[in-house]
Formats: sequence, C-alpha cells, structure tokens
Amino acid sequence: MNQTNYRLPKRSDGQRTFDQIIETAKKLFSKKGYLATSINEIIHKSGIATGTFYLYFDDKYALYSYILAKYRKLIRKTISEAIKSAPTRYEKERLGLRAFLKFAWDDPLAYRIIWESMFVDKHLFKEYYETFSKDYVGQLAHAVGEHEVRDDVDLETLSYILMGVSNFVGLQVLFKDTLTEKELDDICDEVMKILDRGMFK
Repeated sequence: MNQTNYRLPKRSDGQRTFDQIIETAKKLFSKKGYLATSINEIIHKSGIATGTFYLYFDDKYALYSYILAKYRKLIRKTISEAIKSAPTRYEKERLGLRAFLKFAWDDPLAYRIIWESMFVDKHLFKEYYETFSKDYVGQLAHAVGEHEVRDDVDLETLSYILMGVSNFVGLQVLFKDTLTEKELDDICDEVMKILDRGMFK
C-alpha cells in the first residue's frame, strides 16, 4: 500500500476521529459495497467535516486500501498469537484455524471487505493472499525440515489449499445463527481429521 495515500493522526483527539472514519467505512463497505458507498456518506455517518476526511485520506480508495491492510495485519497477528506456544505443526494448524474462525465470527464485516477487493482492484486482492501465502510457505518449509510435513508436495500449492480451507470453513461458521465454543472446537477437529487422514478410503 502506498503510504502517501493516508496520513496517521498525531494527537489522541485525531485518533478518535480517524478510528470513527474507519469503523463507519467498514460498516458501509460491508453493507453496501465499495462502489455503492460514497465519500460524502462516510463523512455524514462519521459526523465530521469534509475537510477532516481529507486530512487523513486522499480518496475512498486510500481508505479502503488502509482497511484491507489493517485486516491483513490484524488477522496475521491474531493467528501468530494463537500458535506461538504450539509445539507441533499439527497443533499450530489447528490453533491457527480456530483463531481465524473466531476472528471471522467476531468480525463478520471482514469477509465482504476482503473478498470485495477482487472487484475493487485485483492487484490488492492478489497482494493480500500472496502475502499470506509467502509467510505460510516459510512456516511449512520449517515443518518439512522438522519432518512434520511431507516433503513431496509443492508448498505454495499447499499454502493456498490451507488458506482455502480456512476461508470456506469460515463461511460455514458465518452462516450459523449461533456458535458455541464447543461447536467451534468440533469444526476444527473435523478439519484436522481430514487434513491428517485424508478424505479417501
């Protein structure tokens, strides 16, 4: 992301305004979509003056790009925190999956905002997942070296398979009206059973 497209606040009152713009935009982008949301609507719903918006963002695209980048960092941080003490790759995968699914449940706005980037700017969408994949491949390569993951598979392909599992099982979670901790654990156990044993007899 081109950092010249946005400017971070330097004072606490500015931070509150900045955060209000972000939260308002997230809700509008998720509800109406990027194209159907106007800067004027974001400004009105945020309760700010027009000039205040442009103190922080050059345009709507800069705001959207910032939100997407923040989601990427937040999801990576959430997963990293969840797996940092896990002793094996198997446990890291399970805890990482659980952390992602919990994140999706707690912040359902994220899915539409992230996936809509494919239509807003395919380069944003590509960068989002390529960044995740690159980091994932590094972790998987370490696991191969530790003889925890088989060494006869392409790790980039494997990273996308695992990301795909997380993304679409995330939809399974989001389609539910309620979700208990036990249900979340059961879903993760099913995924790990399939990853560990395969789907074919």
